[in-house]
Amino acid sequence: MSHGLEIYHTNGALAFSSSDVTWNQVEFFYVGPSGNESRNLPVLAGRQVLTVQMFINPPPNDRKATAHTVTVSGTTVSASGGSEAAYILVLMK
Repeated sequence: MSHGLEIYHTNGALAFSSSDVTWNQVEFFYVGPSGNESRNLPVLAGRQVLTVQMFINPPPNDRKATAHTVTVSGTTVSASGGSEAAYILVLMK
């Protein structure tokens, strides 16, 4: 590599360089119980997208908890239909 960053382990092996591709956080948003939320994120155009859903509270033990349906269509990320409050994390590379 003629330019960039290289980080090495103590044993001399390359651990990371600026030519590596990493997942980057794009958005983090809240969806309430039975809520619907959408985000238009133009930066996602042409990128590989990954979403992660995290319940905010422990799942109830007196009823069924359902996760939201999270979809990515073009540059729009949508979440809907879950019975529990959740955070949606959007990553890209």
